[in-house]
Amino acid sequence: MKRASALLIASIATGSLAGCAGRGATLPAPPVILNLPDCPAPARPALARIDGALPFDAPANVAAFLERDDVLRLHVRALEDTITCYRRKREK
Repeated sequence: MKRASALLIASIATGSLAGCAGRGATLPAPPVILNLPDCPAPARPALARIDGALPFDAPANVAAFLERDDVLRLHVRALEDTITCYRRKREK
């Protein structure tokens, strides 16, 4: 039994030394910190209310739909400008 435990301890010590002998400590590359300007994100627009009591094609609802269309088109352009800004940052 003493002989088996001595062989076991010797094999553990040999395996431990052999596993650590070939490798050196390699550190990962440090992160690169870029100070780039923030891209402006547009605020959520307030949309005109649609009156559910009126018919769909009532003059008040048509005017509200046209106003909503204009606001949403401007908002989409602002969102596209933000995406363009992030793409430029990625290229830098």
